[in-house]
Amino acid sequence: SPVVVRGLTGPDRAVLYAVAAGSGFRAQELASLTPAAFAPAATPPTVSLAAEHAKNGVAAVQPLPPDVARAVGEDLRGRRADGPGWPGAW
Repeated sequence: SPVVVRGLTGPDRAVLYAVAAGSGFRAQELASLTPAAFAPAATPPTVSLAAEHAKNGVAAVQPLPPDVARAVGEDLRGRRADGPGWPGAW
């Protein structure tokens, strides 16, 4: 969709939803992710959640489906490694 909703473009929302479904992370956990949390070229591709952002207080490394990892790699390319994965107030 060309519509920007809560600071997210349609393609950004699609990748965010895919990461949510692929990782099982909750909204606040997803909001804490930075591009540096993703390892899309790893075998298997992963996303890491720091303990301070996890609901249970334990760090987590979740595997990502290859198609989600490719989409994340493309979507986050060019963003600051320590910046937000997805901007906005979603």
